[in-house]
Amino acid sequence: MYGARIKHYALIPAKKKSVRCQRKNWRNFIQGRCLVDFTFKTIPSRIFEKIIVSTDNADYRVFKGAEKHIRSKKLAASESSVLDLINVIIREYKIADEDYIWLLNPTSPFRLASDYRQIMKIIKQKLPISLISAAEISPFIWKDNNPLFEIKGRRRNTNDFKEKYAVENGMFYVVRPGYLRKNKSWYSKKTILYKQDTFWSSVDINTEDDFKQAQRMGRLWKTKSGRRGNV
Repeated sequence: MYGARIKHYALIPAKKKSVRCQRKNWRNFIQGRCLVDFTFKTIPSRIFEKIIVSTDNADYRVFKGAEKHIRSKKLAASESSVLDLINVIIREYKIADEDYIWLLNPTSPFRLASDYRQIMKIIKQKLPISLISAAEISPFIWKDNNPLFEIKGRRRNTNDFKEKYAVENGMFYVVRPGYLRKNKSWYSKKTILYKQDTFWSSVDINTEDDFKQAQRMGRLWKTKSGRRGNV
């Protein structure tokens, strides 16, 4: 286990129904595994005190090494808040304020073992209130039909920008339970942004097209995880 005092808990949230991509969490994704199982199988060993799959899918059977949390209908509704779910998990599993809970969305499935270990290293060194993963993106960003960059004069190259831009990718939301309970948020001025720039960093499955594209990418995927083997 990493660290003698601080404990880490993984939460995989997976509702039975989804609106824009039907049964996205449960149908075959890659090699006969659904997104929930794929997410579990990419988690390296000896990191988490518990791996919790929270779902309203009564038929789902978790892998050995995970625990199934049956969520209420209220927490499984389309408008339900993941923050409310996390607070329930914190309370029911008696997770201490100084520990860390990791939200691992199945819809951002391509996590590397090296990501987990690098985040653990950051936490051990800096003890952040929270850490959020993000994919680095081009600075040429548009909002609706308006560019959010200077368009007068010479068009700048990407290297001309001093600022770095990134977008949350849904892979890792890591937060101290005490802060989340009191502030109802995982954002703070001390939040650390964990930037990723791999081929897999921008995958976030919300639509049917997203799902199919991720499946095509998944044919190239090889996990580097530990004892659970390849997915």
